[in-house]
Amino acid sequence: MKANFFLLMAICVMIACNAQQEHARPKNLNEAISYLKVNNSKAELDDFKKTDETEAVLRLHFTKGMWIRNKWLWGNRNPPLILYFKSMGISRPDDISSIILTSLHRDLNGKKIDLESQVKEYLDYTKTISDCETRLSERALSAFEKFKVGDTISVYMPVPDYIEGRNAVYYMCPKEDWDFNPKQDLKIKGILVKKYNINSVKNVFFKIKITSLNRTDTPILMEKVNVGDKHDFSLQGLRVEAH
Repeated sequence: MKANFFLLMAICVMIACNAQQEHARPKNLNEAISYLKVNNSKAELDDFKKTDETEAVLRLHFTKGMWIRNKWLWGNRNPPLILYFKSMGISRPDDISSIILTSLHRDLNGKKIDLESQVKEYLDYTKTISDCETRLSERALSAFEKFKVGDTISVYMPVPDYIEGRNAVYYMCPKEDWDFNPKQDLKIKGILVKKYNINSVKNVFFKIKITSLNRTDTPILMEKVNVGDKHDFSLQGLRVEAH
């Protein structure tokens, strides 16, 4: 009887936790703003509020913005929120997270969110991004076909100075390339151990065994990497060269 009681209690707790987690997922912009205001410290919100809007949103793109994309957007984790933005023509996770952060910044500063103008700006920008992404995809496929398992290759990743702390990222559209700075950016040398794609022949990846790093103090997308690790890299927005 006791065992059954504790099993029942455990099931109830799991159901309650799942229900709470589901409830925590916002269904629209207002709920997303409310969630972020409740679940961030006053100090964090004050710092975000006092920073210039453009700089504030850029600074959080790879931290809080990435959290929004990972928890709410990628993998269709929050269909109501995704459909909410798709109904306005906005479907790119980067665009959605930026609109949420911009709107949060304006809300904290008592400004008009002006969602309609934000959406128009992103829609006007869509074609430029689409053309850029097509070119980056072609470049990624070219690298995928060029290199074979066993090759020694070098990977170059930018480390933006507008992000707090060091963090290597993929360069993104509309920026199709960037000038490597050996003092600031990350260079990874390694051996290609696996080539693969996910869901589409165009969504290509390399698994690389890292043999050297020009900087050992730099995580990749907030994930610590070390010599000897095998790390997966998307080729979209990644510079890959023969060593």
